[in-house]
Amino acid sequence: MTTLDKAGIIAALGLRDHFEGGYFRETFRPEHRAPFATEHGPRGTMSSIYYMLTDDSPVDHFHTKHSDGIQYHHMGAPLTYHLIHPDGRYEAVVLGPDLAAGQVPSLAVAGGVWKAAELPQGSYGLVSEVVSPAWDMDDMILVTRAELLAKFPQHAAVITRLTPEAT
Repeated sequence: MTTLDKAGIIAALGLRDHFEGGYFRETFRPEHRAPFATEHGPRGTMSSIYYMLTDDSPVDHFHTKHSDGIQYHHMGAPLTYHLIHPDGRYEAVVLGPDLAAGQVPSLAVAGGVWKAAELPQGSYGLVSEVVSPAWDMDDMILVTRAELLAKFPQHAAVITRLTPEAT
């Protein structure tokens, strides 16, 4: 078996830059099912992507969406997910293969939960995310550092570290 480095994985999977950080490629969006009505407009039943953080793009900045998502770790280093729930509760979950160290191989994140991810060490971490209803840019809720700090000042350290500086 040949082992690929991060550049080889990016090429083999056809990943491209993601606007939140890291690299991605959509892998599934059902065309054989009709969209269904949601409160935000018609959406597909689900969608799935590969998503990879690397040592040169190690952060997926805080954001939320209306849809629910499940992340699955595939290979590489573990990723740490930082979650701020609507009630202000914070949790960090390490998505990776080492169950004995408290890592989990999958993570469900409900729509409306603020989520950021980071690669604390290693050259890459590869995951998939399945979203239902299907991901739609209109469902993305991006936030500035100031807006998130105003909502959750008690989490200033992690918010400041995992949001882009104001432009």
